[in-house]
Amino acid sequence: HKDLSIPAITAGFVAVLISYSGPLAIFFQAAQSAEISSAMMTSWVWAISIGAAISGIFLSLWLKVPVVTAWSAPGTALLVTLFPGLSLNEAVGAYLTAAIIIFVIGVTGSFDRIIQMIPPGIASAMMAGILFQFGIGIFTSLESVPALAIGMIIAYLLFKRLTPRYSLVLLLGVG
Repeated sequence: HKDLSIPAITAGFVAVLISYSGPLAIFFQAAQSAEISSAMMTSWVWAISIGAAISGIFLSLWLKVPVVTAWSAPGTALLVTLFPGLSLNEAVGAYLTAAIIIFVIGVTGSFDRIIQMIPPGIASAMMAGILFQFGIGIFTSLESVPALAIGMIIAYLLFKRLTPRYSLVLLLGVG
């Protein structure tokens, strides 16, 4: 049955918006630390965006459930710290290798078994370690671009007040 209700559409929109825009901001930091040209950055964003759109639409139609595909916030955050010492070719190779491994894990159905082997505390610590610098970055961004940082905080609080049901999705989406 197709759910075209306002809450379902809003939930889908919020999921796509958060899964796309959060990592996009981190991506720009990674590209800046790698000293990537504007043309390369545009090409990269274009390729990721089109790839996420095509795969999301295809998987949603095939599986008959909403599927959001986008870039990985933790993976992109890790690039920010690695890029000064990592070449673009090495980063692309790592992304392709990770994609193949993830595809094989997904196709074989071994994802659940692998995830169960990782203690939840370790998984949380890994995520916290990667995203810690971005949490600290809030305070430095308040100093360098206070209008943007304060605007984002106000937008979150307003969103939480107006639609508390989706504020958790927003919170989880931005880490």
